[in-house]
Amino acid sequence: MLATGIRDPNPVTKLSHVDGRIKLFLTVAGLLAATSTRSWLLPFCFGILSILLLNLVGVSGHLLWRRLRPILFLAIFVGATQIFINGHTPWFEWNIFSFHLIGYHEGLMRGSLFAARIFGGISVMSVLTFTTTVQEWIQALAWFRVPQLVIEIMTLAYSSLFTLLDELERLQKAQHMRLGYGTWWRTIQSIGAIGGILFIRVFDKSVRLWQAMRCRGYNGEISVHHDLVLRKQDLLVSGLGLIIILGSWVIGR
Repeated sequence: MLATGIRDPNPVTKLSHVDGRIKLFLTVAGLLAATSTRSWLLPFCFGILSILLLNLVGVSGHLLWRRLRPILFLAIFVGATQIFINGHTPWFEWNIFSFHLIGYHEGLMRGSLFAARIFGGISVMSVLTFTTTVQEWIQALAWFRVPQLVIEIMTLAYSSLFTLLDELERLQKAQHMRLGYGTWWRTIQSIGAIGGILFIRVFDKSVRLWQAMRCRGYNGEISVHHDLVLRKQDLLVSGLGLIIILGSWVIGR
């Protein structure tokens, strides 16, 4: 039985009732299709469809934008830099102070492909993360025979993540109350102090977590119940999703 006490912030959506193994399987298939094509159009379409699907199943646009915003900025940055790095056919030239920048047609195509892959891959992954609890993730990984060590590390790391974030939030509030961010030098000092205190407290909490697990009979293995039978509707969703992904990959590759 899976260890409890794992906090999950994901909202309940219409896809939450689909088996986690099916969603994990379709996500991996979608990622392979999006990253193996040589055209930017297919992963870009995968990204748009994933966002539309999340909106349809009830995920708020504000929450979706907040989580995807850093990835979108990263995709734009990676795509833009490729314009000036790869290629041999000049597209435009810029003179900025003493820098002479040349944009290439080949770099534009390569940057578009990289940006679309990042956008499409993260959007496809978001469908899984927004509609699947951590318990379902772990059960699905165990069913697919992922090594037990990986599952244990994932379980313990995720269960400790929110403790770490809560501790970090308390430390930052304490520094704000003490005017720890008044100047840039005090900000650097405050960040360094928070890092040191956080490391000590995390180490202390890890020892307490180990002692609590030992008191509850932990023997070095986290058992996961993963022998659930797939329902007919889950198999139908799996077959339909796989047909759509394979068909899109054949057409768009």
